[in-house]
This record gives sequence, structure tokens and C-alpha cells, in this order.
Amino acid sequence: MGETTEKELTASAAAETDDAAEAAETGGDGGGAVTEAEADDAVASETIAAVITAPGLGAMGAVRLSGPAAFPAAAAVFRSKNGRPMEELGAYSLTFGGLYLADTFVDQALLLKMKSPTSFTGEDVAELQCHGGPVVLSRLLSALTELPGLDIRPARPGEFSQRAFLNGKMDLSQAEAVMELVGASNQRAAAAAADQLAGGLSRPIREIKDRLLTLLAEIEFAIDFPELAAEAVDEPPADGAGSGAGAGLAGELASLLAQVEALLAAAGLGRIYREGARLVFYGRPNAGKSSLLNGILREPRAIVTAEPGTTRDTLEERVLLRGIPVILTDTAGIRPAGNPAERAGVERAKQMAAKADLILYVVDAAVGLTDEDRQLLGELEKKKTLVVLNKMDLLPAAAQAESPADSPVKSSVDSPMDSPAGNQFFADDAVLPWQWCLLSALSPTGLEVLAERIGRFFDQGDFYQAGGEILLNRRQEEALLSAKAALRSGAEALARGMPTDLAAVDLRQAWSALGEITGETIQPALVAELFSRFCLGK
Repeated sequence: MGETTEKELTASAAAETDDAAEAAETGGDGGGAVTEAEADDAVASETIAAVITAPGLGAMGAVRLSGPAAFPAAAAVFRSKNGRPMEELGAYSLTFGGLYLADTFVDQALLLKMKSPTSFTGEDVAELQCHGGPVVLSRLLSALTELPGLDIRPARPGEFSQRAFLNGKMDLSQAEAVMELVGASNQRAAAAAADQLAGGLSRPIREIKDRLLTLLAEIEFAIDFPELAAEAVDEPPADGAGSGAGAGLAGELASLLAQVEALLAAAGLGRIYREGARLVFYGRPNAGKSSLLNGILREPRAIVTAEPGTTRDTLEERVLLRGIPVILTDTAGIRPAGNPAERAGVERAKQMAAKADLILYVVDAAVGLTDEDRQLLGELEKKKTLVVLNKMDLLPAAAQAESPADSPVKSSVDSPMDSPAGNQFFADDAVLPWQWCLLSALSPTGLEVLAERIGRFFDQGDFYQAGGEILLNRRQEEALLSAKAALRSGAEALARGMPTDLAAVDLRQAWSALGEITGETIQPALVAELFSRFCLGK
């Protein structure tokens, strides 16, 4: 057998991964997921058109065309102010003129010309921008799709983004980020989507996949050229653990597994930024849970009375708290109840606490910690529970001496023994290990402290690792979980002394799972289904 280069070995190893690696290098901006022939077919496809601005009245509206007939179609309805024909306009240019349908002036317009391959879709793209009246836009779209001699049809939902993916202008995770960015309901969600669109997820995924291909190539090299690999295999590792290639591969798998787990550690943030963090007020009756809810919302949303057990069911409200979308949930007070309605409310409260991202366990500071409080706290997870010692305004004046008169406030970032109030609660170690906050729900300052503590919990707490890439949907998380399982299986096989070529099966599975995130190994039918969820015009 002749000399084999590392590049040839890498390509050979990739080819064994369900033939998916043939699409790994497309030459596009984002590393799309098709072969060169498939990309050529996409470029040569029929031309599509759609209104790309939101329905309704607006200062401007736009119709986008993409495909081989985009420029002839635009030229048929647009006349530039300076009289220059379409072919004389720059490959990437913006021109002022007018729209003419059947030689009748319809509106002033701008024509944005983008020649392939330097457009969003990778095809010839023309955008006609005019005033945002729905009548004009509807007439324009109909006229374009009815032009004689040109094969133009209305675009399907997400078809522009789908063509960008098929033509290698972005990978699948970036394409999904487009829709996440469009639908972002808060600044953090928009920032996360923008980071993913810029390659914030694609880059680490590609790095892991490249390392997997390198390992597969090394394994194949050892199989095909055992005489050349023998020296490396027989050489004991520096730390004396394991043997040669197997030990080296085990170390690489451990490193890759750590990278995948680091990505998964931030997976929950995608759901929180998109749907909202679930924050549950929990505790015994009459501790002030509903008052805290009303205080944060700044309106009397929940009924508050002096009678314990007023709240019998859960009550949910959405709010943006320190830039984080939050679903606030008020629950029934936890106590033994004889009333069937109250028993059902208590059970529902426990269910909501189990699903919460953060539990605010509310204690009546005037009453102090009871045995029931200690028991209930013992049933909760410390890392997602914040103890709120409420009603500090009802404590004796001596317990508030060093705090502002209108709002006695302290939190676990301060020393718990700095105040008589702190001494009262923290002489008992039932609260000391917990995150905690002393305040009054009737005080604006106290509510500000609570909001700050909630924000810090999601930004810097133990719940998530700071600085990790954010996964914006469940599909991506499931693919990473599959990759993690495959890498773990490979590591366990090596630990049992199995040959490295058997571990290569797990490496290929991990590579394929990661390829589902960027699109190299995903089925075409699933691609079409994913893009069908996009908005029309995207």
C-alpha cells in the first residue's frame, strides 16, 4: 500500500460516519450541511417571493425574491429614478425609483440588489421596499408570481432561511437562531440568539467534531499500519496508567466529555430566556407570599387577608425582572388541611415547587422559624431555594435599629449576625446554610433587594455555569445528550480493556449526534419540518 497522508486518513474515517462527513466542508460562511451537487441544485431551483415585513400598516414594507429569476422579475416592476437598467446596477446596491404594475405607477420604492453568492440565501436576491400598506404589498406579490415566462412562486414559511442553510451560508443551529432572534421577548434572549447566529454554538461543536475525526483517523491508522503504530502503542504513558494508545484515547475521550458536559450545563438557560424562569412562592400560610407577589407586580393581583389559607390555588403572572423573564407563581400555604379544596391546593403547591427554577420560601419574621418551617425546608433543594424572612416591619424596634426606618433589609451577602434580627434567626442553624433575605413586602426597598437577589441567583449562582454557550432549543440539547452517552460508552469500553477499534463505533455515533446540531447528519425530512415552523418571509 502506498503512503497515506493524515488528510486521507481523516477523510476515510469521516466517510464511515453514515457518509455524512462528505458534507462537512461546503465552503459557505457558516459551513452548511449538503454536498456540492446538492448546493448546486438549490441554487438552480425555482425563484421564490414573499412579503418579509410584518402584516398590517407600517412606514415601510418589503417583498423579497430569491432565485435565478429574481433580477428579471424585479426589473419588470421597478424603474430606477436615474433610468439605469437592472444589469447596470452594482452587484450589491440600493437604488431609488418607483413600482409600476402594468405600466401604472403604484408607489415609490427602493430596490436592494444582492448577487449570488454574497446574499443571505446564497442566490440572486432582490428586495423591493415601499410604503407599508398591505394593499400595495399584496398587489406587488401577486404581480411578481404572475409574470409571464418567469417561474416564480410564493415562498413557504422559513424557505429563505432553508435555502441559506442548503447553500452553505449558515449551519442549522445558526438558522434556528434566526427564528429565535425574531421571536425574542427580552434583551437576554435576543443577545443569546445573536451570539448563536454569530457562531457561538457552532464553533465549539465543530471543534469537538474535528477532534473526533482526528481520533478516528488515528485509530484507523493503527489498524491499517500496525507496524508503524506498534511503537506508540507499546510505549507506556508518562503517568504509568493504562497502556499506550488506549490510555491516550481514554484521556481524549475524558476531555471531549468534559466539553460536552460544559455545553449541557448551560442548556437550561435557553428555556429560561425563551419561556421564562419559574419562580415559586412557597411556605406556611399567612407568611406574606401573596403580598410579595403583589409587591413585585406593583398591583393587587392576589387577594391578601389576615386570615390564613386565603390562597387555595396557584396564581401565575409574567414579569421582566432584572432583564430576566420570570413566571411568578403564588401557591397555597403548606399545612395539614381538612378541606378538600385546600388539600388540593397544598398538593399543587408541592408540585409547582418540584418544577421551579427558584423557590422563595417565605417565613413570617414576626413569628419566627417553626418546626413546620424546618421540616418543609428540609424537603427542598438548597441550591434552588432562597429563604425570605418577611414582615420585618412587625419586629420590635430594637431589631430594626441599624436599618432604614421604612425598610429593615438584610441578605445573606451581609453577615447574619450584624443585627438583632439576624441574631434572632441565625442562632439556630436551620437557616444559616441557606441563601436568605430579610425584608418587608410593604417596603419598596425590600422588594428591590429581593429583585436583586433573584437576578444574582440566575446570573452568578450555582444554578448555571457562567460563560457557557446557551442552547436555545430542546433539539440541540437532545443531540448533545446523545453525544455525551456515546462518549461515555466509549470511555467505559476502554476502561474494560476493549480494543480501540470498538470504541471507534462510539466515536462515530458521537460525531453523528453533534452533526445533527449543525446539520451535517440530520435527515432532509426533519430539516423541512424544522424550517416549516419559521415565520412566512424568513
